[in-house]
Amino acid sequence: MHQHSLDLMADFRRKYLDARKSEALTILDLGSQDFNGSYREVLANPSWRYIGVDLTPGPNVDLVLQNAYHWRELKSGSADVLVSGQTFEHTEFFWDTMSEIARVLKPGGVCCIIAPSSGPQHRYPRDCWRIFPDGFAAVARYAHLEVLDAQTQWEDLPEYDNENNKWHDSVLIARKPELPLRLRLQFAFFSWLKRRFQPGPGPADTIVEVFPMLGGELREADSLYLRFSPNEWRDVTFRLPPGAAGAPLRIDFVSPFPVVDVGRLRLKVSGNTLYDAAAGAGFGGIRLGGDAERLPDAKFLRVKITGIDPQLWLPMVTVPPGAEVEVHLRLRAHAPHRLETDSK
Repeated sequence: MHQHSLDLMADFRRKYLDARKSEALTILDLGSQDFNGSYREVLANPSWRYIGVDLTPGPNVDLVLQNAYHWRELKSGSADVLVSGQTFEHTEFFWDTMSEIARVLKPGGVCCIIAPSSGPQHRYPRDCWRIFPDGFAAVARYAHLEVLDAQTQWEDLPEYDNENNKWHDSVLIARKPELPLRLRLQFAFFSWLKRRFQPGPGPADTIVEVFPMLGGELREADSLYLRFSPNEWRDVTFRLPPGAAGAPLRIDFVSPFPVVDVGRLRLKVSGNTLYDAAAGAGFGGIRLGGDAERLPDAKFLRVKITGIDPQLWLPMVTVPPGAEVEVHLRLRAHAPHRLETDSK
C-alpha cells in the first residue's frame, strides 16, 4: 500500500463521506490484508463500522471469503460503502468481482476502487491487469453502477517518489442507483441464475518461478517462470541469464493447489552437476521460506502451500564467473486427496 493510494482514498473520504460523519455507515474494504499498510485509519470514524474483507486470514482481516466471486458471507444490500485498493490487478475475473460489489451495496451506496495502470509485475499471488479509466467505466457499466468519477494519474507527480509514481494509479468512484422494484428483482434473479448455473473457470496452472542473483539482488523483474498443469509430473529446465550467480537461488510457486511435490532438483554449471537432490534425504539441504511448509515424505520434497509466498532456497554453491547455469526440476501440483499418491 503506497502513499499515493492512501492519499487517493483520503480524497475519496473528503469528497464523498465526510458529510456523513454522523451516519452509521458500514464500510467494506475488499482485499484488506495489511502487508505494508491499509485504509483502516483513513476511514476511521466512531460512527462507522469498518470491515476488512479478504480471501485469507491475516492482519486487518475481519471477514474471510470462501469464494472470490460468490460472497455467501455478505448479504445483498448490506454495505453503504465498499473500497478496494491494489486488489483488482491481482483478481483474474474482476468483472465478476464488480458484480458482487454491486450486489452487496445498498441502493445509493458508493464504491472506490484503486488499481495501477502501469508498473512492474508483482504477483500476490498473480498479477493479471492494468486498468485505464475507460476500463473502469466499462466494468462499472457491466455491473449496472453509475460512474461518478474515473481517472488515471498519467504523469509522474513531483510530490511522490518513484515507488509511488511507477504505478500511475487509476481510481473509480461509482454509485449503485436507486432502481425501481421491477428492475431490482430482475437483476437479483439473473444474478442468482448466473451463480447457480454458470460453469466456473477451470483450474489455473501452477507457476514455478526462479529468481537468479543478478547484481547482488533478487528481483521479480529478472525472474524466469514456467507454467504446468496439475496432477501429472512435469520436467522443466531454466537456463539462467549471463552473469547470474547460482546461489543463493530462490524458487517460488504460485498454485491454486495446496501441495507441490519436487521429485528432483538439479543445478548444473557448464554441463557439470554441482547439486542434485532426487530422494527424500537429498532434499534436506533445501531451506523453505515464506509461508511454505515441509510435509513428511520418504521419496521427494513435499511442500504445503499455505499462502501467497512459498519459497525454496538452494544451498550455497560456487559458480565460476561467466559459467552457464541450468536449474532442472521435476514437479507435480495436486490437491489434498492426492497426498497418498506415490511418485512414478
